[in-house]
Amino acid sequence: MEKIECKACSATVDKSIEFCSSCGEWLGLSIKDIEGSDKQSSPEVKRRTRPPEELLSQPLSNYGATSLPTRTEVPGIRAVFFLAIIIPLIAAASYYYNQNIAEEVVEEIQAIEQATTTSTSTTVQTLLQLQYPFSCSASSSLGEGWSCEKIYDDEPSSWQDNGSECADATLEFTFSKDIYFQFLTYENIEDTKSFTRNHKPRDILITSEEDGFSIEYELENQNNSSQWIDLNTTSSVITIEILSAYPGEEVNGAEPFPECAIQEITFYGRG
Repeated sequence: MEKIECKACSATVDKSIEFCSSCGEWLGLSIKDIEGSDKQSSPEVKRRTRPPEELLSQPLSNYGATSLPTRTEVPGIRAVFFLAIIIPLIAAASYYYNQNIAEEVVEEIQAIEQATTTSTSTTVQTLLQLQYPFSCSASSSLGEGWSCEKIYDDEPSSWQDNGSECADATLEFTFSKDIYFQFLTYENIEDTKSFTRNHKPRDILITSEEDGFSIEYELENQNNSSQWIDLNTTSSVITIEILSAYPGEEVNGAEPFPECAIQEITFYGRG
């Protein structure tokens, strides 16, 4: 190997190195010298060429490659067929289920409506109601315009006897069936002049078809409100006898009327 002398320390060193191995001074070698020495000392590098390209003229399996999946082996195809079958089945099952549920709901609603109707009918029968007589009769009447039907017509018209001043007067009210009567309300003539001039019932006796039932009641001599009388009897006939009366009075010099007068009697009960 060729040697050179270091200009700084006069040491003898190899020409192939760039710095002095003794003092570290740069030896001033050129790049060409270094490349030349590298070529001499490096073994020859063998270059490898690309193999020639070949066309694939045989199936891939002959070259060790995995074959492509067939149509029946593709998962997406199986899923499509599965959905195509299962969705109609689900829809049919849902329709059948909903139909059955709908029918059951309708049946339940009908049952509830029927029960409600029955319950309502029963409730109405048990509620306290205004009860109208089927017919009535009186011991006497002043005429057709003052018959006993006027007592329950919800009008200001009145029943008046035939000038008997309420003496021995009797009123009988008949209903279409047995009714539990809870109470009745009584009203005198509301017109002040007529009320004052007419005779009015005072003591009355109320009876029914029920054995042992009778009520004696003293009515007030007033015409500004209804008078309430408890009954609590079951019957189809209610009879009222007038035992005594308030006498009629003069009004502005006009003589009192001899007639006994009642404007309204209203019956309340269940049945």
